[in-house]
Amino acid sequence: MIKNYFVTIFRNLTRNKLGTLINVSGLAVSIACCIAIYVFLRHEKTFDHYHSKADRIHRIVFDDNTSNGSEFGGYTSFPVAKALRNDFPHLETVTQVYVRNSVIVQIENEGQRKLFEEDETTYADEFFFKTFDLDLIAGSNTGLLSTPDEVVLTRKVADKFFGRSFDDYGALINKSVVINRQPYRISAIIENMPRNSNIPCNMILPFKDFEKRNAATVNNWLSNYSESYTFVTLPENITPSGFDASLVAFKNKYLPADYSKRITYHPQPLKQVHTDEKYGGTLYATPGILVLAFIVMGSIVLLTACINFVNLATAQSIKRSKEIGIRKTLGSKKWQLMLRFLGETFVVTSIASILAVLMADWFLGAFNNYLAFIVDFGLQIDWTVVVFMVVLTLFITAVAGFYPAKIMASFKPILALKNGIRSRNTGFNNRFSLRKALVVTQFAVTQILIIGTVVVATQMNYFYNKHLGYRKEGLLTVEMPGNDQQKLERFKTLLHSRPSVEAVSFNSGPPTSASNGFSEVRLPQAANADNQSMERKFVDNYYLKTFDIRLVAGRDLQQSDRVLLNDSSIQYNVLVNHKAVQKLGFQTPDEAIGKHIVVNNREQATIVGVTDDFYNTSLQRPVQPCILFYGLNWVNMAGIRLNQPADASLNSFIKQSWESVYPDNIYKINTLDEYIRHKAFYVLEDIMYQGFKIFVGIAIVIGCMGLYGLIAFLSAQRQKEIGIRKV
Repeated sequence: MIKNYFVTIFRNLTRNKLGTLINVSGLAVSIACCIAIYVFLRHEKTFDHYHSKADRIHRIVFDDNTSNGSEFGGYTSFPVAKALRNDFPHLETVTQVYVRNSVIVQIENEGQRKLFEEDETTYADEFFFKTFDLDLIAGSNTGLLSTPDEVVLTRKVADKFFGRSFDDYGALINKSVVINRQPYRISAIIENMPRNSNIPCNMILPFKDFEKRNAATVNNWLSNYSESYTFVTLPENITPSGFDASLVAFKNKYLPADYSKRITYHPQPLKQVHTDEKYGGTLYATPGILVLAFIVMGSIVLLTACINFVNLATAQSIKRSKEIGIRKTLGSKKWQLMLRFLGETFVVTSIASILAVLMADWFLGAFNNYLAFIVDFGLQIDWTVVVFMVVLTLFITAVAGFYPAKIMASFKPILALKNGIRSRNTGFNNRFSLRKALVVTQFAVTQILIIGTVVVATQMNYFYNKHLGYRKEGLLTVEMPGNDQQKLERFKTLLHSRPSVEAVSFNSGPPTSASNGFSEVRLPQAANADNQSMERKFVDNYYLKTFDIRLVAGRDLQQSDRVLLNDSSIQYNVLVNHKAVQKLGFQTPDEAIGKHIVVNNREQATIVGVTDDFYNTSLQRPVQPCILFYGLNWVNMAGIRLNQPADASLNSFIKQSWESVYPDNIYKINTLDEYIRHKAFYVLEDIMYQGFKIFVGIAIVIGCMGLYGLIAFLSAQRQKEIGIRKV
C-alpha cells in the first residue's frame, strides 16, 4: 500500500518534468536562503552565549545627560574596574578589557626571523580568565596575566607564528616573542575563541603592561577610550536592578560632583551587548532593522516559490481530473484526496529541502568570501538546524499544498470522468481568482524588494559620496609603528623627495575614524556639570593641509604647541571645530580665539584656531565636537596627500621609503575611502545592501521561472485552438 502510494507520487512528478523541475528548484533555492538567513541570525543572536556565567556577566555602560541632549556608551574610563573591585568586594569578578588596534609581532623560530601583523589583540587583567570561559591548551591558569611581560596566544595564532600545527603546545611556554618592539614570554596557549564573541582575543596582553606605559591615562576618570570596557560577574543572590541602584553612590563617590549629576552607570547583560544599538557592541552591534530586513527578504523569496507551486499545481490539476474522478467513484473521500495531494507536496518539499542543505552551505561560503571582514561561519548541522528544516518543510507543505489539494479534491466525479474540468474550475479564468491574485502578489512583492534595493543603494551612494568636510580624494593612509621622532622626519623627507607627494601628516587617526578618544572640555568659569564630551585627535602642524580642512578663524597649530607626554602642568594650544565652539557657548568662531578652556578638569589649554566642521564619525550621527592637540607621542597613522592619482610606480616608491625606515615592521597602506568603507563605518549597511541584491535576484529568477512554467502549460492546453487558427 505505502509502496504503491509513493510509486504513484513519483509517477505523477515525472509525468510533468518541467513543472516538477521548476517547483523543486524554486523551493530548494528559497529554503536554502531561509537556512542561510537562520544560521546568520542565530550567529548574530548568540554572541557570548557559550560562557557558563553568561547570564550573570554584565558590561558597565553609561548615560550622559546634558542640556544639549543625551549620549550613551558601552565604554568606561580605565579607573572604573579597580574602583568597582574595591567598593564591591562581593562581586564575583570585575575585569578590565581594552581592545586595541593591530600589533606587529616578531618571531625567532628555527633560526629565522619572521614578522606578523595581528589585528585581534586585547589587553586584559588577571580576572579575565575567571570571568570568561577560555579553554586552556598549554600553560597554567594560576596567575595568568598577572605580570606585565607575558602574552597568551590562541591555537590559531600559535600555528601561524610557528609555522605548523602540533600536539605539544607546551613546548611554546616561556618562549620569547617581540610585540611592537617589546619582549614578552608566552605564558599560555588557549583554544580558538568562537567567532560569535564580542571580545576578539587572538592574542591577550596583560593590562598591567598597558598600565605601566600609560600611568596618567589609566588613573584619569575623565579620559575615555571607546575600546575600554569593564565587565562584572554578579553573584547569584544579587539582581541586576539591585546592583544598578548601588552604582548611584559609586559614581557620586568618584566622579566630580557636577559631572556625576550627568552620568549614570548601568549593568548591561552580556547577552544583549551585540544586539544593543543604544550602547553599541564591542565589535559591532546588530540592529533590529537588519534582523527584520533579512527575515523579510527570506520570506519574500519563500513566498515567491510557494506561489509558483500553487499556480503550477492548480493549472496541472486539469490533467489529473480523470484520475480524481475514478478515485471518487471508487469511494475516496474528499479528506483522503486532500491528504494524498498534501503528501505529494510533502515529497516535493522534502526533496527540495535535501538539495537546500547543499545550497545553503555554498551560500554561506560565498557570503563569507564576499563579507570576510565581518562574518566567518559555516553551516553546521545541529539539532536546531534540523528542527528549523522540519518545521519549515511542514510549513511550506501546508501553505503551498493546501489550496491545490482543496481544488482537486473538490472536482465533481461526473465532470472529471468526462474531462469536463476546465481552467475555470481551477479558479484561473474567473474574473477575480486566487491564482491571479497570487501572480499579482508575487510580482508586487518582488517590486517591493527591488525598490528596497534601490533605496539602500541610494543610501550607500550617499554614504560614500557625501562631502565630509575635507577632501578625501587623493589621500593615502599608512599605519605607523611608533612615534620615534627621527624616523618620522626621515620618512617624511623621503616622501617629499617625490614631486607627486603634496603633504604628509602624522596623527592619531584621520578626520573620520571609528576609534576615537574623548576629552571633557569646559570654560574655566563653568561648573563641572557643563563639561562637553569632545572627540580627541592628536595631530601635527600639517594635518589641516594634508586633509584639506578649512580654518575658519585663528591660526593653525605650530611645533611650539606640542603636548608633552604625561605632562599636564603646561598650558598648551589647541584647535577646535565649529561644533565645539557652539557647544562651549561662543556665538562666532572669532569669539573663541584666545579663550582658555579646561580639559579633563585638570589641563589648561588655549583655543588658537577654529576649523570648519567635518564628519568625525558615521554620517548616521551629526557632526561631533572635536578638539585637536599637537601631539606626536600618539602617532598611529600617516596621511599622504597626492597631487596626482597613485600608480604602481608611486605605490612602490612609498613602500620602499617606508621599508627603508621601518625594516622590522609590516607595511599597510589604504586609500582613505577604503578605510572608511571597510574599516570604519557602514559594515552593517553593506551587509544589508549586498543581501538585498542577492535576494532580489533570486526572487526575480524564481518568479520568472514560475511564470514561464505557467505560460508553457496554458499554451499546451490551447494547442488545438492554436493549430486551428493557423490552418
